Amino acid sequence: MTDDGKMYQFLNKEYISLETYKRSGKGVATPVWFVIDGDRIFIRSYANSGKVKRMRNNPNVRVAPSDALGRPHGLPIKGKAIRVDGDDEIHVSQLLYRKYGLMKMSFDLWGAIKQLDWAVFAIEI
Repeated sequence: MTDDGKMYQFLNKEYISLETYKRSGKGVATPVWFVIDGDRIFIRSYANSGKVKRMRNNPNVRVAPSDALGRPHGLPIKGKAIRVDGDDEIHVSQLLYRKYGLMKMSFDLWGAIKQLDWAVFAIEI
């Protein structure tokens, strides 16, 4: 965890509002599940989702703790989204399972039925 306390507001929260940016520069905020590992926030989403496409085009993001509807409950913080894979992807999936349990399993099952791929991003604050 970082010494400056930026990550403190995310502890014990279920959702973050992840703001990604369109090519036009307009921000799009989406509530997402997340985990903290070390000094980074990790998120996972379907690889063909809009937020993933936007992060590939522009890695600059803003995150804030939020409710399930994406209403922020803290100060937004700027970060950079970096795609991770391999062992990091497996580790993040395990952390998400520990945090979200059966809800995560149901999303994984839905993704498997639909044959959807996942993308995992580390957000560096």
